[in-house]
Amino acid sequence: MHIFKIVILYLAAIHHSYGDESGRHGADADSTDVGIGCFSGDSSVMLTNGEQKQIDYLQTGDEILAVDHLKIIPTEMIFMLDKQRSKQAKFYTFITDSGHKISLTGFHLIPIISSNNKMNYIAARQVQLGDQLYVLMNGHMKSSSVRNITIEIKKGYFAPLTLTGTILINDVLASCYASAKSHQWAQTFMAPFRWYYKLARFISVNEPFDNNRTDGIHWVVQMIYQLITYIQPSTLQIS
Repeated sequence: MHIFKIVILYLAAIHHSYGDESGRHGADADSTDVGIGCFSGDSSVMLTNGEQKQIDYLQTGDEILAVDHLKIIPTEMIFMLDKQRSKQAKFYTFITDSGHKISLTGFHLIPIISSNNKMNYIAARQVQLGDQLYVLMNGHMKSSSVRNITIEIKKGYFAPLTLTGTILINDVLASCYASAKSHQWAQTFMAPFRWYYKLARFISVNEPFDNNRTDGIHWVVQMIYQLITYIQPSTLQIS
């Protein structure tokens, strides 16, 4: 149990430093800029039972499909890093040759197939026509080229965090993270929160991160952003 004590102390220290700061890195009411990345409100995910669920209805503990090393695996939704039902944001919408479609904000990470045939997570705003995304087809992950890119304003955005750090949005593979330059680095940094979630669920705490709060950026995200800005700002994407 020593490791769990460390995790709890880590979370407590971060929460204490949070104080009463407001969510200044979220989408401003008078702007379409988003400090962290999100998916559009019309997105859906697939539950492990094969049903589709709209992203704004996701709840902590929902079992959904994700991907690990191109293998489709079950994972759990931990909490919403950010959620806004009524505000607008600017989205990059990609349509692939296979007909798959995904809309995400500019700093959100999404994997493409690099020139050396490896997975490379880049910001959505860096995706170009012809880049190959990973899509779910006939129960397997396949590659499909981006044939159309549009930039559009949509109402509502959500950023679910899963245990795997990945998520299938409209059957397109995406990272749960944004603003970071490295998906793997972000996943490593979030490890204490995944451990804490697993411990809390083990002792029957259904909402360890209060996912049913009002709209806005979660305090966990606020503190992570503050901490990284202080100790390692070079790892963040900046406009």
